[in-house]
Amino acid sequence: MDATLVTLITGLIAGLGLGTAITALVQHSLERKRVTQESQRKDLEARYRVVVLLMYAAVDFEGNETALRINRPDLKNKQSVLKDLEAEWVNMVLFASSSALAALEAFIKTPTRSTMLTAAQAMRADLGRGNVEVHEISL
Repeated sequence: MDATLVTLITGLIAGLGLGTAITALVQHSLERKRVTQESQRKDLEARYRVVVLLMYAAVDFEGNETALRINRPDLKNKQSVLKDLEAEWVNMVLFASSSALAALEAFIKTPTRSTMLTAAQAMRADLGRGNVEVHEISL
């Protein structure tokens, strides 16, 4: 066999092996990044669910008092719920967008259904869920 042909075949085999290894490495890296992002999104969603429920408890403390007494006996009044939301706001500095932080701050200062919906919309945007028309309801 000709030396040039052997060199060409050896080069092709090595090239294909190297290309396969690089492809596998890139795929592994991308999959790892996707799994990490999915985990972070799930953690973010869990935190935001807690915050939304706390906001609802602050807006209607009397209506949520029994559930709070069972699940969160440390929250004895509306003011303690708002203090807990302040702690959540501090925690959110690590992962929330500026708009979600500002909306929660506005809610803490003025806990109304309107500011609650604005904060929920900002959190929804952080989760990549897009905007949705939500209207206040009177129960």
